[in-house]
Amino acid sequence: MPTTVILGAGIIGLSTAHSLTQLAPPDHRIHLVEPARQLFSSASGKAAGFIAKDWFAPAIAPLGDLSFHLHRALADKHSGRARWGYSESISYSLDHTYEDDPSDATPESSPEPAAHPSQSTDGADPGHADPARAASSDDSHAEIAVSGRNGSQGQGGLDWLLNGTSRAVAADGDAVEKAQSESTSDEASDLPKWLRAKPSALQAISDRKSTAQVNPRQLCEFLLEQCLAAGVTLHHPARATKVWRDESDASAATRIRVEYLGSEAQTADGRARTVDIPCDNIVVAAGCWTPQVYATLFPNASRMPRITHLAGYSATFKSKHWLPVPTPADPQALKAPIETTPGSNASSVPAFLGSSPCHAIFTNAGGFAPEIFSRAGGDVWFGGLNPASTPLPELPTEAQMDPKESERLLTVAHVLCGDDVELLGQALCFRPVSATGRPIIARMHEADLGDGAKPGGHDGGGGVYVATGHGPWGISLSLGTGRVLSEMVLGRETSADISALTRW
Repeated sequence: MPTTVILGAGIIGLSTAHSLTQLAPPDHRIHLVEPARQLFSSASGKAAGFIAKDWFAPAIAPLGDLSFHLHRALADKHSGRARWGYSESISYSLDHTYEDDPSDATPESSPEPAAHPSQSTDGADPGHADPARAASSDDSHAEIAVSGRNGSQGQGGLDWLLNGTSRAVAADGDAVEKAQSESTSDEASDLPKWLRAKPSALQAISDRKSTAQVNPRQLCEFLLEQCLAAGVTLHHPARATKVWRDESDASAATRIRVEYLGSEAQTADGRARTVDIPCDNIVVAAGCWTPQVYATLFPNASRMPRITHLAGYSATFKSKHWLPVPTPADPQALKAPIETTPGSNASSVPAFLGSSPCHAIFTNAGGFAPEIFSRAGGDVWFGGLNPASTPLPELPTEAQMDPKESERLLTVAHVLCGDDVELLGQALCFRPVSATGRPIIARMHEADLGDGAKPGGHDGGGGVYVATGHGPWGISLSLGTGRVLSEMVLGRETSADISALTRW
């Protein structure tokens, strides 16, 4: 029976496994292998969960569009609003300056804003830099060579990130014009009440039909639940250590050895606990750790995926100006609204969803480009601080937060959102970025894998696949990546043109 082993149980690995359960024949066996002691302990569980339809460079645009519609369809089918906080979202670019008069800013009950970071407050030592400006935006650049330039995005779509500017520049120009032309004073109720900013400082850059919001951890938990119910086997915590075949038996299957870790590492008699899984396909979806996993399995490979890590600090908090969106008793009201056409009956769109969008705010402050997202569960996610000096740990659960970076993030968060917020938690995660700035979704050539055993795939031409390098768009592109990758594993035509993403 055909078997696929997926290395990495984050959002990309889970999306691939979930899609395979939908598309593959019933006898296709699927295994997930995850070494981190805690599931979803990096970006898959700690990212903001922002989803966009058309904010991507041309090479990525077909995948972005596919993935956006898959997110919407999944939420519609499985009550995503209630289960993982799927919501329409309106995006804004904030022209923020600390000197603005806050008299008409929201929230109205918030205290006066902090002093301009470039000015010392009374009694402050001018010789000490304010945490909000402790580092310039140049310090947040990862040393990645982006291939080509295309406006503000480049061919990889990440120029805004590498240049330390706002993600807002990635928004589709036509969509921005449409959002601005449709923005009226009647929509003031849609403005984020939890943000300390004048309404006039906010410029709509998306409508609620082209951006959305999820809670990524809850989405991962749902996908895992669905995978396990469909018969997927999870090996956790465990890692793949080698690919091998019994050379004395010409008909022997290629196997991948999985070694268990932590409390599962030993058998009752003290031996190392391992399992050898016959496999036709291996999918490496290990995020920033993909090069290490690849090198372990194929040490003689002539080429290795070039992936670097982008660290990201974030904080989540509650604000009395942003409350959880109530969940109605009627399951039909949880379904995502269908896009209406001119002249269609607007009442066909569930009023529950249509009247309560989440918000995405993009700005520049404190020497970096803050991103702020309100989520349907009643929390607000604040991030955008990406220090390049943060080392990649061996496992995501071993990440060590720098108190100075955390303080810097919170300082700007209080300036933009007020001092009356309740901090729920802080996080540090790592996003994988490729040398081109584009995701890598590729079937590896057998010749590039070097000597040794290799799985044959659906047609005997090679069964090793890599999916990584999604950068800050991992959640948004996840379901689309899972769909096209599962189609590649099964030898089918892909649902989106990813030809530019197969080259690395």
